[in-house]
Amino acid sequence: MKSKPKVAPSTQSSRLRQSLRSTLLRRIVAGGLEAGRPVNESQLATQLKVSRTPLREALLQLEQEGFIRSDERRGFSVERLSAREIREIYPMIWTLEGLAVGSSAVCAHLLAPELARINSEFAKARNPQRALDLDTQWHERLTSQSQNRRLLETVSALRLAIRRYETVYMADTRLLPESVAQHNAVIDDLKEHDIAAAIKDLEKNWHFGMEVLIRKMGEE
Repeated sequence: MKSKPKVAPSTQSSRLRQSLRSTLLRRIVAGGLEAGRPVNESQLATQLKVSRTPLREALLQLEQEGFIRSDERRGFSVERLSAREIREIYPMIWTLEGLAVGSSAVCAHLLAPELARINSEFAKARNPQRALDLDTQWHERLTSQSQNRRLLETVSALRLAIRRYETVYMADTRLLPESVAQHNAVIDDLKEHDIAAAIKDLEKNWHFGMEVLIRKMGEE
């Protein structure tokens, strides 16, 4: 009977760090680790049943990604929500999503029926988390035909970076009908094979969300 090949310690450490990063990121996005609050490393290590070394490595990785900040005296804390981050990231998303749609112009109209189905479910969503998942699914499907892998990976990373903000947006159910209408405008453009209009209406969709969130951050 053959013995199982041994996994190198460095590989095990890397897997553990990535697993911890994913777990911590889910907690941050869901609000389990609150924005602006310090991270209790000892308590968190006990909860996750790991030592503090891989936990600290995962926190440092999340710091590089903009979700965590560190201070020599105060340790780690969850990055606060800020209007500045909204202003920086949202224009990047609508620009890159528009680029993805433009690069798949030949077959973009074929997505219209599925986008309409997702948007119909989105319109009926009553749970903020469900609404957020469907909105994300709609945008992912819209850009899915682009053959530019790096572009799609970049957009995916940006969507993750704003998920906390989108959670705030979706919590206000009064805003959902407007988002549904904006999605329908893009779908209608695709049906008409008007890619330029679809990209413009997609930008309006993201720009509306950006303005709403900036006001919710207490700024004009």
